[in-house]
Amino acid sequence: MPFDMTQPITFSFEEAGMQRVVAWQALIELLMQETDTFMIGSVRQGQDEPEMSHQPAITLLLIAEQDEMSQPVGISSIADGELGIAILQQFQGAGLGQASMDTLIDWAQQMSLESLWLDVQTDNQVAIHLYQKYDFKNVGEVTAIELPNGRKTELQRMLKVL
Repeated sequence: MPFDMTQPITFSFEEAGMQRVVAWQALIELLMQETDTFMIGSVRQGQDEPEMSHQPAITLLLIAEQDEMSQPVGISSIADGELGIAILQQFQGAGLGQASMDTLIDWAQQMSLESLWLDVQTDNQVAIHLYQKYDFKNVGEVTAIELPNGRKTELQRMLKVL
């Protein structure tokens, strides 16, 4: 049963765990249908990564709730200092990206991380604007890549010092 977008929906974050593994996998499958962004990490393999290994990591699910329905509609994470956020298109534009950024940055500061980084597609102006709002700065050169589906795109690495 889909959410009734004309009625109030509440959102919360929970750490990804086994209790929602089936819903978590379904969310990833939906996100991969909506965008090829998830492919970037594997395409990027072999390129130089910042030396940030052995740092704390977290994966959060963005949970939407309405009446008796409760399901993940977004995922956000920090691993080895890399920040990632993905929200189903139906729920974008409602400030959930900002809420995810706030939550992840707070967690990173509590864990005493020194910085966060991400790669953003240069044509994703909405995401770039959000990251700049949180003081992420461009570092390095734009990198052209070809995704497994054949689409060519360019990535810009961005860094935030905490």
